[in-house]
Amino acid sequence: MNIELVIRLLLIVGIGAGIGWVTNYVAIKMLFRPYKEINLGIFKIQGLLPKRKHEIGESLAEIIQQELVSLKDIVNSMDKTVIEDKMEKVIDDMLDQKLGSEIKKNFPMLAMFLSSDMLDKIKSIIKNSILENKDKIIEMFSQYLEENVDFKGIIVKNVDAFSLEKLEAVTYLLAKREFKHIEVIGAVLGALIGFIQFVIGLLV
Repeated sequence: MNIELVIRLLLIVGIGAGIGWVTNYVAIKMLFRPYKEINLGIFKIQGLLPKRKHEIGESLAEIIQQELVSLKDIVNSMDKTVIEDKMEKVIDDMLDQKLGSEIKKNFPMLAMFLSSDMLDKIKSIIKNSILENKDKIIEMFSQYLEENVDFKGIIVKNVDAFSLEKLEAVTYLLAKREFKHIEVIGAVLGALIGFIQFVIGLLV
C-alpha cells in the first residue's frame, strides 16, 4: 500500500470518526437544548426534554403511581404505633393547655369546686374516649388523603416546575460516563463506515 492510499485511508477513517462523534455529541446535547423553541422558518427546533417536559411528567407520574408507589402504599406504610403515640401526646398537650382554662372561662362556678384530681379524671375520660376511636380517626384520615390528594398532579406539577438547567446538570452528573461512551461508539462506528467505504472504493 503506497503512502497516498495510507493518507486517503486515514482521512476517510478520520472524517468518518469525526462525523460519528459529532453526530452523537449533538444528539445528546439536543436532549436538552435549545431550551426554548427556535423557529427556522422551514422547521422548528427545540430540545426533546424541554419540548415534551409536561408529557414526560405525566408519564412519569403514571408509572410511579401504578408501578412504583401510590398514595395508598404511603398510607399503608405509616407506622400506626408512632401515629398513636403522637396522637396521645397532642391530646395530652391540648388538654393540659386548654381544659382547665376553658372550664374556668365557660363554667366559673364549676371551676370553684374543681380540684386537680377531678381535672385529671376529666382529662383521662376525654383522652380515653378519643383513643378508643383512634383506628377510626386514622382510617378517616387515610381515606381523606386517598380521595382528596392528587398524587399524580403533585408529581406533574413538580416536574413542570423543575429547572431545565438543573435537570440537565443532574442528568450529566449521573450519566456522564454513559454519554461519553455513546460519543466514542459514534466515533468508532463512523471510523468503521469510513474504512468500509475505503475498501469498497478499492474494489470498485
